[in-house]
Amino acid sequence: MPEQNATGKTVTLRILEAAIEEFAHKGYQAASTNKITKKAGTAKGLLFHYFKNKETLYLACYKHVLNWSQREFENFSKRMVDKDFFEFLKHWGLRKISLAAEKPLYTNFLLSVSNVPEKIHRTVMNMIRESFSRFSGILYEKIKTVKLREGISCEDAMIFVKAIFDGLTEYYLNQYRNRTQQVLENFDEIKIQTDKILDMLKHGIIDK
Repeated sequence: MPEQNATGKTVTLRILEAAIEEFAHKGYQAASTNKITKKAGTAKGLLFHYFKNKETLYLACYKHVLNWSQREFENFSKRMVDKDFFEFLKHWGLRKISLAAEKPLYTNFLLSVSNVPEKIHRTVMNMIRESFSRFSGILYEKIKTVKLREGISCEDAMIFVKAIFDGLTEYYLNQYRNRTQQVLENFDEIKIQTDKILDMLKHGIIDK
């Protein structure tokens, strides 16, 4: 992407937001650069001045949304610095769900990666792994303070816990797909269920 002044950054931000909306609604293949430039209020030539082609634009959109997610996590981490591992995890799980409700376009856009060409999919997966590595570093420091069962490493625990909370987030996203406003309306109920999941995570599900 060419180097930009303040005006250029404003234009590219408008293009990115318009493109995210178009990709979220239509998917990669059906998305129209004509509709993107019309919504962004800019010329098509300017779009291709800043973004070489549709693929470059899609990847720039993905980076934009991942950076937004990373900033949200970093801000959240600063507020939760005194929480233990389990409380930290619970509150981040809830925050992810509320963010999905607050930014449904971003959520739908992130899901669009399931239907992109293989080359783009591989690039996006690398971007996601890089983004998660920053998240993992903070979580790893938290989990080191937990007394784990003999034979369970911090790495084992990280994989297990991430799978559970990613699955829980995905469950609620599917439950409230196209009804994102109800996530906020039913947030107390979601918090109660999350507490139960956290209790099962800490103490297991078998009566000893």
